[in-house]
Amino acid sequence: METKPATHSPPLTLRRAIDLFETKLRADGRSPHTVSSYLRDLGQMERFFADRSVCPAVSGITPEALNDFFTSPLATRTPGGRPKAKISVNRAKCALRAFFSWLYANGHIKTNLAAGLKITRTERKPPTYLTEAEAKRLLKTIQTRSGGTARRDAAIFDLFLKTGIRLQELVNLDVDDIRLDEKRLIVRHSKGDRQAAKFLNTALRQTMKRYLAERKKAPTGSPALFLSNRNERISPRQIAFRLEYWLRESGINKKLSPHGLRHTFATSLFSKCNDLLVVQRALDHKNLETTQIYTHISDERFQEALECL
Repeated sequence: METKPATHSPPLTLRRAIDLFETKLRADGRSPHTVSSYLRDLGQMERFFADRSVCPAVSGITPEALNDFFTSPLATRTPGGRPKAKISVNRAKCALRAFFSWLYANGHIKTNLAAGLKITRTERKPPTYLTEAEAKRLLKTIQTRSGGTARRDAAIFDLFLKTGIRLQELVNLDVDDIRLDEKRLIVRHSKGDRQAAKFLNTALRQTMKRYLAERKKAPTGSPALFLSNRNERISPRQIAFRLEYWLRESGINKKLSPHGLRHTFATSLFSKCNDLLVVQRALDHKNLETTQIYTHISDERFQEALECL
């Protein structure tokens, strides 16, 4: 009986493995920010091996080689030569952990090389947020302006401040996701394919009702709830730019990203209910430890109040 000679697949190169891992991340619904962050850190590892004129197949990477990478300037220094922050080094270790765990689970390597990478504990800094007075001033400044752009922005930032929605989740909203009669909106999570409902209080329903009347006038077939001036789905960058603009117009001298409005929502909610479980549910945090940071903010306010006695 004639048999065919055995064929062997060529070794999986590091570049090919990174490309396959990227496809896996996107298929799993990981956020664009997570994907780009992982690829940036994996790209530094690839560059490290390329600079040494040795870019091995993934099966040829050793624990010693990974240790050499994490002690190299690529992993420890910024492009300007300054030491990298611990959080940046930890992020790179998380990326490599995920990458090599995936390689191991799929049989591309015999041992999980990055399983022993230790994450350095870092003290989380309290997030930047708006005080209640500043949040009211921001909304009032926008609401007193006329024009379609101002009405759109009023709806955007009111949603941030009254629901704690994530930036990408807000960008992804469609008109049909607003259910005024049900007092809720439907959110498609940026960190996966799950959906959730967020409560719309009376004031926010009024804001959205006014905006939807304006939105229906837009000459576009796009389902997007929020549109750019070109009548296309608004981008995260455009929202960040509009926030900077309105902060200046409101006289609020704070460097704040749209995610800072999510922190503002959480801070305000915790100050009113003093219940971390409520805040955890509102923010859709899987781990209560993530929500714990808002107790530190409460402590700061408590100390400020005592200083005033």
